[in-house]
Amino acid sequence: MRKIYLLGLLLLLTNLSFGQQKIRVHNSGNTMYAKELTAVDSIKLESTYTKFKLSDATNTLNIQKTMIDSLTFTTNTVNLDKIYIIYNGTDDATIINPYATSGVTITATAGTVVVTAASGITNLEYNILGSSTNGSLTITTDLAVNLVLNNLTLTNPNGAALTVSGAKTTNILLKSGTTNTLSDGSTSTKNGTITTNGPIVIQDSGTLVINGIKKHGINTSSTITVLNGTTTINSAASDGLHSEGFVMSNGTVNVLSSLGDGIDAGDAAIAISGGTINVTSTAADVKAIKTGTGTIAITGGTINLTVSGAQSKGISAKGNITITSGTFAITISGATVLTASGSGFDPSYCSAIKSDGIIAVNGGTFTINSLAGANGGKVFSANGEINITAGNITTNTAGNGGIYTNILGIADSFSTASFTSDTNINISGGIVNITNSGTDGKGISADLNVAISGTAQITITNSGASGKAIKADGNISVDGGTTTTNLSGATVLTASGSGYDTSYPSGLKATGTITINSGSVTVIGTTAATGTKGISADGNITINGGTINVTTTGNGAVYTNTTGTVDSYSSAAITTDANLVINAGTITTSSSGTGGKGLKADGTMTIGTVSTSPTLNITTTGARFLVSGTDYAHPKTIVATSAISILNGTNTINSTDDGIHSDVSVTISGGNTIVNAISSVTAMGEGVEAPIINFTGGVTNITASNDGINATYGTVAGGTESNDGSQLNISGGVVIVAGKDAIDSNGNITITGGTTIVTGPTASPEEGIDFNGTFNMNGGVLISGGSNASMTKSMSTTSTQRGMYLKSSASLAATSLIHIRTASGTELATFKPKNAVYYFHFSSPSVAASTSYQIYFGGTYTGGSFVGNSTAWGLYTGGTYSTSGATLKSTFTSSASSTVNTVSF
Repeated sequence: MRKIYLLGLLLLLTNLSFGQQKIRVHNSGNTMYAKELTAVDSIKLESTYTKFKLSDATNTLNIQKTMIDSLTFTTNTVNLDKIYIIYNGTDDATIINPYATSGVTITATAGTVVVTAASGITNLEYNILGSSTNGSLTITTDLAVNLVLNNLTLTNPNGAALTVSGAKTTNILLKSGTTNTLSDGSTSTKNGTITTNGPIVIQDSGTLVINGIKKHGINTSSTITVLNGTTTINSAASDGLHSEGFVMSNGTVNVLSSLGDGIDAGDAAIAISGGTINVTSTAADVKAIKTGTGTIAITGGTINLTVSGAQSKGISAKGNITITSGTFAITISGATVLTASGSGFDPSYCSAIKSDGIIAVNGGTFTINSLAGANGGKVFSANGEINITAGNITTNTAGNGGIYTNILGIADSFSTASFTSDTNINISGGIVNITNSGTDGKGISADLNVAISGTAQITITNSGASGKAIKADGNISVDGGTTTTNLSGATVLTASGSGYDTSYPSGLKATGTITINSGSVTVIGTTAATGTKGISADGNITINGGTINVTTTGNGAVYTNTTGTVDSYSSAAITTDANLVINAGTITTSSSGTGGKGLKADGTMTIGTVSTSPTLNITTTGARFLVSGTDYAHPKTIVATSAISILNGTNTINSTDDGIHSDVSVTISGGNTIVNAISSVTAMGEGVEAPIINFTGGVTNITASNDGINATYGTVAGGTESNDGSQLNISGGVVIVAGKDAIDSNGNITITGGTTIVTGPTASPEEGIDFNGTFNMNGGVLISGGSNASMTKSMSTTSTQRGMYLKSSASLAATSLIHIRTASGTELATFKPKNAVYYFHFSSPSVAASTSYQIYFGGTYTGGSFVGNSTAWGLYTGGTYSTSGATLKSTFTSSASSTVNTVSF
């Protein structure tokens, strides 16, 4: 009491001495209150308040002592332009209202404060301080208001903590260094702890904490804009932030727990250019960031979302979503929900980024995880297109797929996917890293088309059983970029009909067509990836350029198909149910699993054009496996149900079974083709096999453990030695072939041009040239060496070009030469065989009637050129032959009438 009386005395003395002075009360660097000393009767300092007794007021002005930074005096004019509302627990709030006579009315009953502002004064600032566990602030305003929150703690058990009406902007300024906490109660009739019917703007660097007990955390029928500060929704019974439009350029928004959406922008747009958003959502069927029919544009900022509710979404819009920058860390783990509809069910998936329109990613850094609980989870999901031009995207999906009955009553399935679109997916730039471990999971999946181009760098690792790296129900096109896929999931058998339906792990899979024009495509299938399809299409596959590398090591297997028939599947590097066209590019494949295929077409296959030359290195090294009875699944390097045409290219084909096989025909008209078909299994390893085989140009070099060239329709009536009507035609190019038989036609052979160089086995019964029908030598050059099998026959006498059938009783060693020349020394042929051989077929336009010829074994050859195999067996021309060390085996005169000259020696 003594201090109070001393202060009163001091004031009295001051009034006597300084009648025009004013006392000022300061808070947070502002003048909270000012009054002429002559109007201040006394100032009492109590335990809680500083009480000003004013001569012109009935009640004292009570200001909490903790709210007063200092008291100063001045003779200057003081213009008070800020309204102060100080909550005092259960006491009446303190109101400092400089506009009380200018249209701003404020009443306080305990902690209930009501403001009516009809002043027409712009930029009214309300400084709100203190605390109350049973308080509220309700403002009705005709203009925008600025609410400065300065360590405010306000709880309204019966309604909103803050209500602003008048459809004007509410600027919430969070005082730097302060924490402001607002809570509502369970009996509230309002839609939010903060609720307005006008725009809300949150700014400055303080902290706002919201506890939404009844419904939303912050609610407005207009927009919410976050310019700065930290806004934390500790809890919300519904949405964290609920508005019609959301804009953020800085600051932090945390939604730690909400039973509704994290940020719900109604049907208006969302625009995020900066700041940090953290949302944790555990409720089912909610969205972390959502607009209805509006759009979402993200040009910056950091977004961290954790979504665990069933069928919930991270970022969701019915309109388009456009992302040009920003950092995104999103984790989803909610399950797929099947809702009864029509004759079955309609699935709804948990998704990280979902648009009913278009998703465009032009930048940004993304780390998105879809955990195992998110069965059928989607990372990027759009009803419209997904377009990616830039950015660094890392996704991981682990949820399995599932089977259900769709709304039409038809058995259907769903699966997880990193990118899925009901229309098209276009990736022209950026770095995309995708990992999937869920069964039947997809890396990139489109109901229409997938297009990869430009500088896109795509890496997909799929370990899920029957997983697809890239899948399109329409077409896939590659026009640039680098695409690498790694597969380690097994083939899945699903019960269907009278057996099972197969689903294979695949690198690129299209229901339509696949076109590769440029870029790099790599597919690797591990041994665990049984039945791998590297590049697979139901429609045509066309390769016009680029670099393609496919490696499959998974084995094939036997199963019972849907009709109840024993069937088999095996890996294939490139396979199509239609036609395969390779016009250009570099294609390297390796298939080492049992029954594996290199290039496979159920239609036609065309390699190269007259003007374009691809480079092919196709290798199969797997073993065959038994399917049923005597039916085996064979590894084949190039195989087609219909015609195979090789027009050009540098083609190297290595196989442990068939090198090139067609059920209809093989035509080689250009390029340089090497075929090695070497099998450890007896009677396996055909170099080129088809009913009709045509060589019209190019250089073809064939080495086989069984038949080098086998023209056959397969087993027909009459046995293996009957004429089945198959046909080998050689009209141009160079054909070099070694095998047993080297050339075998179950039908006919016709040679009209080119150069044919043949080495068969040493031992019978296999031959250099074996045929069941006719062998007409009508042009070109032929030199062939083979065994002394009794089945070996000369060319047919219907041949129009003269030739020689030479039968030696002693073999010509593989290290030696056979030299054929005229008696006068003019060279016709010098040939080094691959193996020791006995019988020879030779024909050339240079062979004349009634002419003396000499046959030498041995000797040496210098200079000139060589046409033949890389192991230096073949035809030597243009050089000099020396008889030194040679043996003259025969001298004979050709027939004057017959085109076939049989000579034994």
